[in-house]
Amino acid sequence: MDDIKKRALIHGVDEKNGILGTTEREKQITSFIKQDKSTNPLEMLKAWLQFQSSLSEKDKRDTIVKYEMWLMNKNNTNIKANFAELPPMVDSFINNGDVSKNYYELLVNWEKITYNTFSDIKDKHIKEFLNKHKLK
Repeated sequence: MDDIKKRALIHGVDEKNGILGTTEREKQITSFIKQDKSTNPLEMLKAWLQFQSSLSEKDKRDTIVKYEMWLMNKNNTNIKANFAELPPMVDSFINNGDVSKNYYELLVNWEKITYNTFSDIKDKHIKEFLNKHKLK
């Protein structure tokens, strides 16, 4: 893919998502294109999403799994949790375009998108988890 096609693809996605083209955004796109080695649109869009997020996929995956395990332990349930379904859910969440810039945003998005259960108590739990693990 050449640089013009890459830029057009990013602009098309931005337009569909209502993102305005600012000078800062153009600088970000240019910086991305200069370092991008992708050869097809899907590969390029994945790289673009990762470029925009300051958290790696591994950081996101590890944090979500730790958060879910912490929640289960926090609730002091005697139920044996089956975490077998968690990795595919986490992968799906990340691969569907999460662009969280920090751990708080990541866990809020996780709750909202995965469970549709974000509330004041979930917000409190997220902040407690982040403080306990010294994450921002």
